Amino acid sequence: MANRILLGKLATGVYGLKVSQAGDNVLSPAEPLIFDSTSARSGMTYAGGNASSTTGINWSSTKGTLGYIPVAISMDDKKGSVETSNQSGDEYEYQERRGMVETTTTNINPIGISGHSSSGAAGDSRTATNLKFIILRIPCQYGKMNDASLWS
Repeated sequence: MANRILLGKLATGVYGLKVSQAGDNVLSPAEPLIFDSTSARSGMTYAGGNASSTTGINWSSTKGTLGYIPVAISMDDKKGSVETSNQSGDEYEYQERRGMVETTTTNINPIGISGHSSSGAAGDSRTATNLKFIILRIPCQYGKMNDASLWS
């Protein structure tokens, strides 16, 4: 098995963390490192993009999948707010800028909020306008953040 992680003293007076790709040796990598604390933003941003109007984008079509659901940062113009109250009037809910996205191993999809007819149930698509997103090489899937799936 290759050396995958180097933590501590990297060179004279230089300390940090380096992580290589699966099967690659962090001491003499043949592929770009997944993470290198000595290099700004190394390995952190995996994909990104934008669309003027969309119900979903396949971000992995040109990059390939990571093998896990990654963290995604997104924003879009079509968000709005939602106000609800129950019939007896003792519950009130207000949500400001309620845009949500669902990220999978291949797609980023704008979704609605459960129980609101204007946006549909959670998981139902909504049309986002001016959607901008960044996919980070960080797992966001409980059960996949372990040695068997990430570091082997």
